[in-house]
Amino acid sequence: MFGIKRVYEKPDEGDGIRVLVDRLWSRGLKKEEAKIDHWMKDICSSDTLRKWFAHKEEHWQAFKSRYMKELKDKNELL
Repeated sequence: MFGIKRVYEKPDEGDGIRVLVDRLWSRGLKKEEAKIDHWMKDICSSDTLRKWFAHKEEHWQAFKSRYMKELKDKNELL
C-alpha cells in the first residue's frame, strides 16, 4: 500500500518506509529531519502536474489523486 505525504509534514511512526519522489531536494529541509529512507527521482510527478500544483495547499488533495494516476503508468519503476 502506498500513501502520499508532503515531505514538510512531520514524520510519523506509522509512515513505514519513507521515499522522497522529487527531482530536487526540498528547500529548507535537512535530510536528517525528513527521515527519508530512499530518494527516487525517476517516479516523481510530471512537470505539468508539478507546475499546476505550485505548492498551493488548496491543490494538495487533487494533486495526490492525479499523481496516483500518473504512478500507474510508471508501475515498472515501482
